[in-house]
Amino acid sequence: MGAGLGLFDNHPINLPSLVEGESLYSWCARYHRLSGNAIAGHSCAQLFGAHRPALKHDFPRNLSELCNRTRNCLGAPETLALERTLLGYYAPFIPPPRYQRALEALCGQRMAEPKHLLGLMASRVGASHPLKACPECIQHDLDELGFSRWILEHQWPSVWICRRHGTPLQRLAGHLQPRELRAWTMPEDHSDGEWERLPELRATSIEKLAHIASISASIAQISAIFDDDRLRIAYRLGARDRGCAAFDGSLRTLTMTRHLTADYGELVALPAFSFLADADPNGAGVIGLLTRRFPGLHHPVKHAVLIAFLFDSVAHFIDAYRAATVTDISNEADAVAGNFRKALRRLVEFEKWSVSRAAKATGIPLCQACRWLDSVGVPYGHRPRILTDQAKALLSSMLIAGDDYGQIAEKTGLKKSLVRAFAASNQLLRDAWRVRRFERLRDHHRAHALELFNTMQGASIKTLKSVEGNGLAWLERHDREWLAKVTPTL
Repeated sequence: MGAGLGLFDNHPINLPSLVEGESLYSWCARYHRLSGNAIAGHSCAQLFGAHRPALKHDFPRNLSELCNRTRNCLGAPETLALERTLLGYYAPFIPPPRYQRALEALCGQRMAEPKHLLGLMASRVGASHPLKACPECIQHDLDELGFSRWILEHQWPSVWICRRHGTPLQRLAGHLQPRELRAWTMPEDHSDGEWERLPELRATSIEKLAHIASISASIAQISAIFDDDRLRIAYRLGARDRGCAAFDGSLRTLTMTRHLTADYGELVALPAFSFLADADPNGAGVIGLLTRRFPGLHHPVKHAVLIAFLFDSVAHFIDAYRAATVTDISNEADAVAGNFRKALRRLVEFEKWSVSRAAKATGIPLCQACRWLDSVGVPYGHRPRILTDQAKALLSSMLIAGDDYGQIAEKTGLKKSLVRAFAASNQLLRDAWRVRRFERLRDHHRAHALELFNTMQGASIKTLKSVEGNGLAWLERHDREWLAKVTPTL
């Protein structure tokens, strides 16, 4: 076919119309079926001017040639790239120059691989985009349209729930995923046995997935390009509103990471969410990555999870992002911390208050007050901690109940080391605490194991042990008799 000829010049047929929400790959599959071509390469040559233009379901290439041959009846190349391929999903979180290079790669003006330009290979999320579909959408399309379609939103890495039906998505089996241009497929072409379904999830995790899907769709509708520095400040503002910021503006990242793991940890079993397993205390996982000045491209899935965790809605997040234009939270925090430290130093060094009294008056944690005074060389007296009878009674009751040392310290306002020393000073009390701690831990693991057995009936022991926090290994070591009784097949 000559370069100056359009598709209609050689093939007097009508092109199918794009359906709402349909991906370009889906439209091409329908065109191939209607064209009567037996070989996919022939349809590809008609549309894109070459038999193998590396057309894929996520980042198709040669869009400029496609638009030229179809006389832009499907839209301009950039419109197709943003609204019918996965580029529109990544665009809000990549710098404009990099977006432009990726767009040129899709249009055929640059040889580079779009996935490399978007930094997907280096992300913990990965560069794979398995084809996904909603069973109810497939049936609805067959009933209403006479054909099924690949819905673009369902192909986004952070979306695993159909927002229309509230149904978990299913993905094609790995060996059926399109690698090169060898065949066009539509959802209806695949039998039930060719689909992989999500692992069993609790209702709360399904709700989290639905929230993440809603956030992803809302951000796509905004069509904004986010600035990294403003995003970082917006996330810190969201953390502060959640009460996760200390007096000096620093974030309680370890506390936030624990809450994130508790709320979203079950999603680790899903593709694209494996980064949630990163529990490095120094890096604070995705929270530390996105709230600190770490250069580089960060996957939209990570942003979607953090927005879902910190904000009630996208509108709440956008308000924080807009506030970041006039609020430099780091400078504000430095000024606030400086004022607190000046007050602390004046009370201790010149007015001779005790450190505990001065720390309480200024709202600074005692351990932080001591560390800062030591760092600037301000002398202060160290008074022995004397426990009252009331404090001893409270400590004894909490230790007998089997409470964690950290929990006791937090509730009583005492140092953890003091709680540990008090327990160590009384052999009977310490033994009682150990017994009760074991019983509470055993009961916790038993309850969680029973919940696993009920929700994942028929699953292998290997699968059950892959669930985060399953506790089965602990039960095998410490409570094997009970485990054998309730699970004789294990």
